[in-house]
Amino acid sequence: MSNRVPPFIVVAALLVGGCGGSSNNNTPASSGSAAATASEAPYGLYVRTVTKKDIARTAGHRDEHGPDQSTPGTGRYRLVIAKGAAQDVIKVTGPDNFTIDMDMKAVPGALHLTSYVDPSRAAFCGPEVPAQATYTFKAAASSLQLAPNGDPCADRDSTLTGSWVKS
Repeated sequence: MSNRVPPFIVVAALLVGGCGGSSNNNTPASSGSAAATASEAPYGLYVRTVTKKDIARTAGHRDEHGPDQSTPGTGRYRLVIAKGAAQDVIKVTGPDNFTIDMDMKAVPGALHLTSYVDPSRAAFCGPEVPAQATYTFKAAASSLQLAPNGDPCADRDSTLTGSWVKS
């Protein structure tokens, strides 16, 4: 009998040995870290209170002329940033349980919101305002700070911009 290991077992052992590991790519970047990498997107569930001051801050570029458009309400909002099958998703749910979800791509220190998951169901702004936007982020273990990079949509800006607490 030979002491030689069949090649397919060696290949299988190498493949299994390369899987797993101790790296956790779902951990938010800490505020003390250098720029976050795309794999360090701030995945998780967050909450914050949108105030009248948030709504007033964006009044100068608000346009509610689209069909079924209205100013967002104040109150407690939930934000979910999650990995999707084809692309990551950012989902915002207001105090009235109205939810808007967008496809997004995380890059170091920024979230690129690319398109609405279903614009016929829910959108921040009407069709006359571009869906795409970029928000910079600073993430810590229990919080997330979002800031727009020239977002033309006042409703999205007033809802997303600010400090979120991890829930």
